[in-house]
Amino acid sequence: MLYGRGAECAEIRGLLAAARDSRSGALVLRGEPGAGKSALLDYAAAEAAGMRLLRGAGVETEVCLPFAALHQLLHPVLDRAGDLPGPQAAALRGAFGLAPGRDGDPFLIAVAVLTLLGEVAGDRGLLCLVDDAQWLDSGSAEVLAFVARRVQADGVALLFAAREGESREFRAPGLPELTVAGLDVEAAGALLDEAAPGLAPAVCTALVAGTAGNPLALLEIPASLSADQLAGRAPLPVPLDAGRDVERLFLARVRALGKAAQRFLLIASAESGGDLLAVLRAAGADGAGLDEAERAGLVRVLGDRLEFRHPLVRSAVYHGATFLERRSAHLALGAVFDAAHDTDRRAWHRAAAALEPSAELAKSLEESAARARARGGAAAAANALERAAQLSPGDTDRAALLLAAAEDAWHAGQHGRVAALLDAAERLDAARPVRGRVWFLRGMVELRSGDPAAACRLLLRSAAESPDDGTATLVHAGEAAALLGDPALAAEVERCAGEDEQSRLVTGWASLARDDWPAGARLLGAVVDAAGADDDPVRQVWTGRAALYLGDVDTARTAYTRAVARARAGGEVGALPMVLDRLAFTDVLAGRPADATANATEGLRLAGDLGLDVGLALVSLALAAAWTGDAPACRRAADRAHRVAAERGLTVVAAGADWALGLLALGAGQPAEAAARLWSLAPGGPGDHALIRLWATPDLVEATVRAGGPATVRESVTALAHWARGSRQPGPAAALSRCEGLLSGDVDRFRAAVRLDPQGRQPLERARTQLLLGESLRRERRRSESRAYLRAALETFERAGAAAWAERAATELRASGESAHKRDEAQWARLTPQELQIARFAGGGASNPDIAAKMFLSRRTVEYHLHKVFTKLGVTSRTELARLDLDG
Repeated sequence: MLYGRGAECAEIRGLLAAARDSRSGALVLRGEPGAGKSALLDYAAAEAAGMRLLRGAGVETEVCLPFAALHQLLHPVLDRAGDLPGPQAAALRGAFGLAPGRDGDPFLIAVAVLTLLGEVAGDRGLLCLVDDAQWLDSGSAEVLAFVARRVQADGVALLFAAREGESREFRAPGLPELTVAGLDVEAAGALLDEAAPGLAPAVCTALVAGTAGNPLALLEIPASLSADQLAGRAPLPVPLDAGRDVERLFLARVRALGKAAQRFLLIASAESGGDLLAVLRAAGADGAGLDEAERAGLVRVLGDRLEFRHPLVRSAVYHGATFLERRSAHLALGAVFDAAHDTDRRAWHRAAAALEPSAELAKSLEESAARARARGGAAAAANALERAAQLSPGDTDRAALLLAAAEDAWHAGQHGRVAALLDAAERLDAARPVRGRVWFLRGMVELRSGDPAAACRLLLRSAAESPDDGTATLVHAGEAAALLGDPALAAEVERCAGEDEQSRLVTGWASLARDDWPAGARLLGAVVDAAGADDDPVRQVWTGRAALYLGDVDTARTAYTRAVARARAGGEVGALPMVLDRLAFTDVLAGRPADATANATEGLRLAGDLGLDVGLALVSLALAAAWTGDAPACRRAADRAHRVAAERGLTVVAAGADWALGLLALGAGQPAEAAARLWSLAPGGPGDHALIRLWATPDLVEATVRAGGPATVRESVTALAHWARGSRQPGPAAALSRCEGLLSGDVDRFRAAVRLDPQGRQPLERARTQLLLGESLRRERRRSESRAYLRAALETFERAGAAAWAERAATELRASGESAHKRDEAQWARLTPQELQIARFAGGGASNPDIAAKMFLSRRTVEYHLHKVFTKLGVTSRTELARLDLDG
């Protein structure tokens, strides 16, 4: 019976009830040792009658083995791996060493686990229990946290128990948590009455107070007290420390056993994986000591697995031993693990027993790192290389191993750890190749999560030190300069660039940054021409960037769409947030706010799950909301974007957020407020970023003209003219012509702008021009001529969900003498961003498993959302869905 845990048990029952109803969830239980977390996991297991149950635990001595805890948890259901999409099945089997590993996206393993758990849950629901989560190996912890944040309609409940006060933490941002505190006085007293009946009342009160109601301490301490202490005739030990006291009690029980049993328990605590056969072989003499340890209630045998009575027993045994005793246990285990099949465990046990540097042991750990890396376990590879460095005899070799460990930590997303490893490598060896790689990694950490200016300078230093990798490094340096919109930094990067395609991307941007549009357009045009239909996602991202600088929205959107499709097909989960946020920004420019919202939302969610950067996606969300007139959503996204920009100095993000707020005000008929927002983007303004400024110039001009100050925007229009003439693209040319019409009042300039985009490649921009043209013609009393333009603008705005702009067009149309009939709500507008993406995939013929694989969701989640899509749209089949207009 659990005393005093009514609230905790209610939370667990709610979690299980939701899973039985196909609503997934997760909960992290945190508390001090002995607080009752494991008892609550047992309670959950008992309450989960009829559900599938999987159990696993973190083990202190296995924190360096890739996916060790995950394998323990999933072992009973790995036969279902064949049901997964091909790339996911291969990634999962490779992670567990069941098939050849591949150097791929480590996040694909997390997606494979998500899919597997959804399939295993079926109609019964699934409960996953993970004890001692603080001792999960890094790979397992990251995968399980990702899955816990991403489960939706799978019927999966994940319950974690994590001990507080340890050197390692189980970090699970975004997951609900519950602190398991000590029992209250009444519940603690009831527990003591059951565990130690007849205690003197004063002793009972003292024990409850001294242990702060720690349940395990209340159960174990009375057994260690003398009769006089139990009766209150002798004082209790002072002070009582629940966690340490219980651990000491367990250690005292161990030391009361015979030598064979003590050695058996120490070997079992060092092996940690619960492999009974390995422990028996290492203990020798037919497992001498097992019987005695089992009779003492300290361990139990379940089939071929060995379990400790409580995690604190394992901790007490291992940490209560001397170094030489632990070393002997590790040597015994290292000797019994098969060099062919348990190579990694063998290497780690031998390394744990090492007393002095050993090139042979360092090499074995380096090989272990290579295997972990191939299995997608970059964090485990970093652990192995760091230990290999400690065992390596020479400073040069140590530096190389620490540098390699830092590279693996970088790939594992452990940015904070990278700096410490690089510091250690630099102290040992400042040779030129090492310096170049160190500066590259430091630069990439700054680029992805720190200061872009610092990133640019570090990457430039790296390129100078490592000329063989210099060009690729310069592309990253150019990206940092572009994030800042800093012409001086862009010029520094340009001076280091060569003549190849990657260098043209760098020098092209630098040319644009200093207003050399002919040179910039020529160089960036060459990048676009060289890519063609190449499937390489990196090449497509380059193409997209170059095309956006040129103002070629169609080519940019095609390139980013290809990059997204490639990332989905190849299971490149880690790359997807970045290409999705680039695509979302291009969707905004292409006049597709629904697509922008869907892609930015997916990118943000994945980025949050993976701990990646989210800046540009927030800008896309804010701009899309500005177009649709959703003021609260626009301000929320813009405020968050401003915070990210301030933290990291991201000029492009701050400028994009200001543009969105200006566009929102302009659409709401507040030109003065819009002009005030957009003025920061003007040349020399605090938010001046060349790319954002150019795309936002038509909004700045319109806001300023409507607010009564046209003379102040001449410099912005001049820069736009340079862009239009240099890029020779219809989009910038149409934008320039519209601005000239606003400044001069010449309707022919509006006509020219409409003619420049006859196919409506930027439909909302074209509709804005048609609206201005219709307004001008109506004011000139050419009402019948104005109606065609106003009608076309109204239809485009309504189709895109641009409500404020549609109302303005409808008002003008009514003023021209024609009734404006409001169209029915667009079908796509009834769906959430995720539902819209699923509906489009399904309407295009993709099966539910295909959609799940593309969107890194489980099949059951796709089924759930597709059912909602059918209900909202009033259809009953994919055929009907395919006939609907879901193009926003």
